[in-house]
Parts: sequence; structure tokens; C-alpha cells
Amino acid sequence: MRFLCLHGHGTNSSILEAQLEPIRAYLPTNWEFEFLDGEMEAEPAPGIDAIFPGPYFGYHGEPIPDDVQNAYDLVLEVVREEGPFDGVLGFSQGAAVASTLLLNHARTDPTEELFKMGVFISTTMPFDMGSGKLKLTYDPAQRELSAIHQDVEGNAIGDDHMDWMTDVRSKGVIDEFEARRPMAASAKEATSVDVLLRFHPITHTQRIKIPTAHVIGEKDQYADHGRALVGMCEPRLAHVVTHDGGHQLPRSTSTVAKVAGAIQMAVEQMQFQT
Repeated sequence: MRFLCLHGHGTNSSILEAQLEPIRAYLPTNWEFEFLDGEMEAEPAPGIDAIFPGPYFGYHGEPIPDDVQNAYDLVLEVVREEGPFDGVLGFSQGAAVASTLLLNHARTDPTEELFKMGVFISTTMPFDMGSGKLKLTYDPAQRELSAIHQDVEGNAIGDDHMDWMTDVRSKGVIDEFEARRPMAASAKEATSVDVLLRFHPITHTQRIKIPTAHVIGEKDQYADHGRALVGMCEPRLAHVVTHDGGHQLPRSTSTVAKVAGAIQMAVEQMQFQT
């Protein structure tokens, strides 16, 4: 088994490698784990700089189309030049990049299988790179945030009935923009940014059809993302482990063993399919 491993935003490959050590202790010693750093420098994730030295990276910043495309291209290039890889393993943003790649590539090039199984830990939801985007505009004078749903060419979708403040495809990216509103509010003029919409099992019929393992923290602010990604996968091939922690890898010995077991079950299904 050979895995491509993608770290979380504001960390790096060495950090993910250290975080995975307890899980890997339960897995076969001949399994190989290759780690890929993001190309964008980032501020450290909360509390991470007190434990691990930098530099810290991300695969993209805000989910603007060009940045997500660059992350997509980076991973795809590594897969094609340094593969094949049997599986992909991602934490947080790395998991979202992995599922973004799997779902979008299956639509654009269904004959090329990038990975045979996947592991998604504390994931956020993947971005749909083919269904358009939201142009978000914040007007500091009016203190108002507005949005226009556009197609991939940037044309407004006139007959759209999308409630962008509550729609499952946009709520996560709206939350991210809201978190950055103090920066936008300091501007004297209205500022705009294009952001991608997310996949969601309610609005999309496409599914990840390879065996998968999912790790979800019950106190994770993105736990609903993790559960939604499970819904984007084939039920009979999805193995889910929950723990009582937050946005982190589980620490208890019993849960770590369960995670390793879920990964092994996904691998066994992969081997049975091939």
C-alpha cells in the first residue's frame, strides 16, 4: 500500500507525519506514506506553533477558483508523475483537497482512476469546480454582504432561486467570508471576491465510489462537513469512526485503534474490488 498524504491548512507535512504516528503503529509496517506540502505559506493553525516549528503551509487560502485550481493541479501533477498511489489520506483542508480532486476528476476524466481508496480526517466539504461560483461583495458603507450566483464563465444566473445565506452549497464559504469581514470592513470601498460552491449530498447525485474511511470529532466545528462527506460516498464502502474530540486526530488508544481498523477495512475492500 502506498498513500499520498495531504496536511491541514497552517501546518505542514512533518506535522501530519508526527500526528499520524499513533495510527501508523497499528498498520502494516510495509505500507508507505508519502507527504506533500502545500505551496502557499500560511499562518499557523491555532495552537500549532506552540508544539511544532514552521514554516506552515496551505494548499489554498479563501476558496477562490484560481487558488483551488492551483491546489487541484498540484496534487494531480504529483499523482501522475510520482504515482501510482493506492490511497489518499487527508486531514482538514488536505482531506477537502483530496475529495475535491476525486469528485471533479471523476466528472471530467472518468476513465482515469487516481486512487483506489481514501481516508478523510476532520474534513471540510469539497468544492464543485464545475457548477459556477458566488461573487460576494461587502459594502462597508451599508455594512451589507450581497452575492450573485454566476456560471463558470462569470455570467449571472438570472433564474436562480438559491438562498445563498442558507444553501448547503454556500453556507460554509459564507461563514469563511464572514470570519474575514473585519478586514473587508476596514476598506473604504466595496470589495468583491469570487468563491466556489461546495458539493453536498442533498444537491449533488455524484458519489465517491471507492472504499473510504472517515474520522469525525463530535466537538469539531466542521463535524457537519464530515458527516456530509460520508453522504457523498458509497454507503457500503464508507467506514466511519467518531470520537469525542474537536478538530484534531483522536488521541485515545481505543479510538486510534478503531481508526486503524477502519483504514484496514477500506483497504481490504479495495483489494477485493481489484
